[in-house]
Amino acid sequence: PLVKFKSHLYFEDKDNVSDTEKLLRPAKGSKMMMYKNGRCAGVAFTDVFEGTYYPAISLYKNASITANFGPKFRYPPKDIEYKPMAVAAEQALVEYTLADIVYHVENEDTIPNFL
Repeated sequence: PLVKFKSHLYFEDKDNVSDTEKLLRPAKGSKMMMYKNGRCAGVAFTDVFEGTYYPAISLYKNASITANFGPKFRYPPKDIEYKPMAVAAEQALVEYTLADIVYHVENEDTIPNFL
């Protein structure tokens, strides 16, 4: 359905939140731990839903914060093995490249040659 707002038309698609919530599965044994200056501040969440999570910060009014998601940590955690967020980006690039290679190998006869 189209929605008119401030003289513009927008397409609205339903999210079906209740159906999506039924598909969520907890990752048994998972936990999210928070660190401040390299020291563990404790476990924040356990048995979180499967999926990919990214760090986020929410501020209120005149608050300010400094965060370091790597790859060079000022205060690296000493009690666990860790990877900076930059590794996830590198891993995604490798996975996309491999997916492209597999696609081209599997479909080499159907892809038109433009050279």
